[in-house]
Amino acid sequence: MPKILVVDDIPAIVDFSKEFFEDAGFEVRTADTAPTAIAAQQAFKADAILQDLNIPGGGGVFVYETLRAQNDLVPIIFSTGKPETLGDLSKMINVSALRKPTDPEVLMAEVKKQIAKASSERPMNPVPPPPPKLPPGR
Repeated sequence: MPKILVVDDIPAIVDFSKEFFEDAGFEVRTADTAPTAIAAQQAFKADAILQDLNIPGGGGVFVYETLRAQNDLVPIIFSTGKPETLGDLSKMINVSALRKPTDPEVLMAEVKKQIAKASSERPMNPVPPPPPKLPPGR
């Protein structure tokens, strides 16, 4: 079951997102501030984070920078009324942005795309090599 962390300080958005993703088979956790988002991700290890840019306690970019400093490369999808304020997304790792309000189908497609992209970039556990063959007679 994929896991998503929804971060927004508007309860109606959190409630809608939680129900929307749970109905689609996701395990969902929520947070409403930057510090609670960071703590939730450390404990929950979501496959993706959907978050508002302007959240109390430091903002969405603070969450991004803190998680990246901890080597957490979870995909972060910023959902904001002003995605242009994020600047150059190509300089950020595993980040995308959607303009609020977002069509639910577009939102789901972006979440699934980011999770698939991140999982394809993770190294797989390699199959161990076979044991060395000893020369005959040993």
